[in-house]
Formats: sequence, C-alpha cells, structure tokens
Amino acid sequence: MAKIKTKKTTIDDLKTVVDNLAVAMVKGFKKQEKLTDEKIDNLAAMVKRGFDKTARKEDLEVVKQDLEVVKTDVHFLKSDMQDVKEKIGNMEKTILREHGFQIKELGNRVKYVEEAFTIDK
Repeated sequence: MAKIKTKKTTIDDLKTVVDNLAVAMVKGFKKQEKLTDEKIDNLAAMVKRGFDKTARKEDLEVVKQDLEVVKTDVHFLKSDMQDVKEKIGNMEKTILREHGFQIKELGNRVKYVEEAFTIDK
C-alpha cells in the first residue's frame, strides 16, 4: 500500500476555506432572501385577489335597499292575497245563499235518477 502524503495546513489555507465558506453563505442567504421575497409577493397578490372578489360596503348597501323593496312588495302581496281570500269566501257564501236550494234540488234529482236506474255509488 502506498502511503498517502498529507499536506500541512497553513493559516493561508484556513483563510481560503473560511473565505470560500463565507462567500457560499452569503450566496445562500441572498438566494433564500429572494425566495422569501417572492413568496411574500405571491401571498400579497393572492390576498389582494381575494379582497377584490369580496363585496364592498357600497355593494352591501345596494343589496340592503333591494331587500327593502322586496320586503315591501311581499307585504303588499300578502295584503292582496288576504283580499282575494275574503272575496272568494264571500262568493261562496253568496252562491250557497242564492243557489243553495237549487243545488239541493239537483242533488235530490240525481239521487232519484240513480235509484231509478239502480246505479250503485
């Protein structure tokens, strides 16, 4: 086996190693700083896009006004429906009052016809 020759380390050798290490560290820190800045910028852009899609106070005021209009319209519709119910109820009472006898008479006649023809219900 051949004997490995070792070289004695000098202070200049150590200084070169330290200088190279310092340069590598500075480059690494700069690279990480750049990556971090890019990530922060990307995050800021994402947050901005999110807020751009969020309703503004003015938008909500318009929606609130629209809801008030709808609420008023529903109130009038309820009132109109109550009027319609009352009118239909009155019509039913009027029909029964004025034509109740005729309706009963027609019922009796149908019953007579069914009995005459022996129709089972």
